[in-house]
Amino acid sequence: MSYIDEVRARAKRRKSPWNLLLIPCVIAPWLFTSWATSIGLGRLYRWTHPGQDFIILPQTIGGILMAVAPLFAWMGPSMVIGNLLVATIPAARRVLDAEAAPFPGTDRRSANRDLLRVSKFMTPAGLLVALIGAVMKS
Repeated sequence: MSYIDEVRARAKRRKSPWNLLLIPCVIAPWLFTSWATSIGLGRLYRWTHPGQDFIILPQTIGGILMAVAPLFAWMGPSMVIGNLLVATIPAARRVLDAEAAPFPGTDRRSANRDLLRVSKFMTPAGLLVALIGAVMKS
């Protein structure tokens, strides 16, 4: 079974409207952490490059890296946070756990473990790329 076929099969299993709650619970921390990281890197750039004139991020290749790389860096951790936030609602937790029960490896614990495994590489790599953007000349 190809990856696309597996995604389609998983999507057909997810019938509960509680799944929709995952969207804002993931997007909010993802955008906030990415924004906060970009703001911090913009300040680092301003400190390491005195005399630069910009509002939030410089209009350079480094500025692009500082804006885009945190989006990749914080994607996995934000998904874990979203899963945990939705799990705090007892009704959602019961329904989502029941949906995942017949399919081993699709429960919240397995998903969070896999997301953290990917995040161990993606988060440091994304932050490193963003930091490189912050210290780049022009």
